[in-house]
Amino acid sequence: MAKYEAQGEWLESLPCNHQVLFLTALSHCLTVAGRNSYIPQSEELEHPTHLRRINEIQHRVAACTYELLVNDSTESFRRSIAHWVLDQPDQRMSENMQWAWQTAKERVLKAIAQGSVLQ
Repeated sequence: MAKYEAQGEWLESLPCNHQVLFLTALSHCLTVAGRNSYIPQSEELEHPTHLRRINEIQHRVAACTYELLVNDSTESFRRSIAHWVLDQPDQRMSENMQWAWQTAKERVLKAIAQGSVLQ
């Protein structure tokens, strides 16, 4: 089983409100990962293809979040988010996406453990 498949199963195992929490945290982490595409101290991009790819992933994460909130979500789409984020052929992009996923996951697990998730 590929790593992204196991993570897709993990996401699917969460209650709906925790899925939304995770996807929201993931979206935030993706914006941070996108900043790795910038040339420091400038308005220029070092890795425009990475930023474009991250934008496409963010689009799907936002769509999945919206579908969960309006109760129009499919299991296959939710599971596909892990594939979109974690199945990256480029090493640098892969590291950024793994960081985003893991950081979002840690934040959600911490919020759940603290009981600070809205119901």
